[in-house]
Amino acid sequence: MKGFCRFIAFAAAVALAVSCSHKPAPRTVILAAEEAEFNKCRECFPDVECILTGVGAGNVIRTCSALPEGTRVISIGYAGSNCLEIGTVTLVSDSYRLKNDSYVFDDYASPLHLSDTGYPDYTSNSFVTESDMTEPALFDMELNYIAAFTPRIEIVAAIKIVSDNLSVEDFQNNAIRESGILTSDDVWARVKSLAGQAMMNNPETK
Repeated sequence: MKGFCRFIAFAAAVALAVSCSHKPAPRTVILAAEEAEFNKCRECFPDVECILTGVGAGNVIRTCSALPEGTRVISIGYAGSNCLEIGTVTLVSDSYRLKNDSYVFDDYASPLHLSDTGYPDYTSNSFVTESDMTEPALFDMELNYIAAFTPRIEIVAAIKIVSDNLSVEDFQNNAIRESGILTSDDVWARVKSLAGQAMMNNPETK
């Protein structure tokens, strides 16, 4: 009887080890908020699942809530900037959430460090049209809400393409209407390069 019990215990241990060894690696997905961004991501990353979140906090929360635990995320999207040139492609160094939809009062929360290079990004619930910042910065409406789901999900990289200098009209012309500046091969070659480097530096675990 003792021998039989030892056999059962051994078999259970082997089954557990096999189960763990065959645990699938976390999947990597690309999140994009705007349809124009999403279409370019599918074109440039055909082997990676691309998900259209929709714009704003509510859409991002619904999307990220449905992601399996351990999902690796690359966030790619347009952003306004106080001074970076339109068409600039950059990593986000740190993600913050603005409390009053502007940077005038230096009022932000929920910081998350993402990269040692790049520029800080400030997520607002509305389009930021003014800033008293002198250092280069980015402004969007989604990233910090994605960041709120860490460590349940892992942000491999956040990549921003500057679409405007805090101008709704420029954003509509450049991003919504998909101007040549933001859809150029050069811009998206840089996006692909940054995403590739991020995945090499942070590979999936088997």
